[in-house]
Amino acid sequence: MRRMPHYKSLDRGPVDFRSRVHRQEGDIMTIAKRQVVSVPQTMRIKNAVDLMVKEGIRRLPVTEPGTRRLIGVVRTRDVLEFLGGGEKFNIVRVKFGGNFLAAVNEPVKLIMERDLTYGTNRMSIAEVARLILDRGVGGVPILNDDKKIVGIVSEHDFLQFIPEVTGAKVSYYMSRHVATAESSFRVLDAARTIVSRGFRRLPVVSGGRLVGIVTTMDILRYLSSNRIFDHMGSEKFEDAMSISVEEIMTREVFKVAPEVDVGEAAGIMHQRGCGGLPVVSGDELVGIITEHDLMRLLV
Repeated sequence: MRRMPHYKSLDRGPVDFRSRVHRQEGDIMTIAKRQVVSVPQTMRIKNAVDLMVKEGIRRLPVTEPGTRRLIGVVRTRDVLEFLGGGEKFNIVRVKFGGNFLAAVNEPVKLIMERDLTYGTNRMSIAEVARLILDRGVGGVPILNDDKKIVGIVSEHDFLQFIPEVTGAKVSYYMSRHVATAESSFRVLDAARTIVSRGFRRLPVVSGGRLVGIVTTMDILRYLSSNRIFDHMGSEKFEDAMSISVEEIMTREVFKVAPEVDVGEAAGIMHQRGCGGLPVVSGDELVGIITEHDLMRLLV
């Protein structure tokens, strides 16, 4: 893996990150959220979506009632796959004949991820950062020795360890091949692109100009709202998902220029609570930088 130019010459960066971990006793629980929102596998998918939107979370641990033992995770991606974006939509087509209302009233055990990636409360911050990067996930539950969930961390929690000034530009870490959505795209098309490409967000362009961004959470907010029923001519999911992304996208987009220091980009993401920033040169979209890209600075 390439290293940042000039970064090792600073008194910060990977070396400084490891030293900070030691000062924090190497315990992931110093940054993990201990009040974990979890659900039983019998919760309806619609209720789980409502809860994710209310709490502003992209992953929802599924636990055994009483024991809090982890048995699955429902992610925004799982919901999009189920409701038109990927392989899990076959369940809706075959079992429910494409009926949206019947599908979303099924329990989350139907769509939850069972191949779990998790950390333990004995791991260090650096070890969990490496785990997240190696497995390509956006966050992990933290379990104790009894396999009970005691915390949860996401990529966002690690942004605090990135120095304000690193000496490296956004252009070095950003992704240059950016998948975008035209403002006229259907929400269903955006969902399918997000799922198939493994993204969490799509910049929205009109005439080559950035006009917004649509994220997995934007789509879930739409699914959670009563607005979806205004666009449902029948009970088919495709009807509700045929509106344009312009109707649900986030219009106030935080963005950066390619020459900006990555430390400044990390600060914007941390303060604004966003997981990615479009990179713009003049009026042209030239890339995107995400929390996952910035995690590479820490390991």
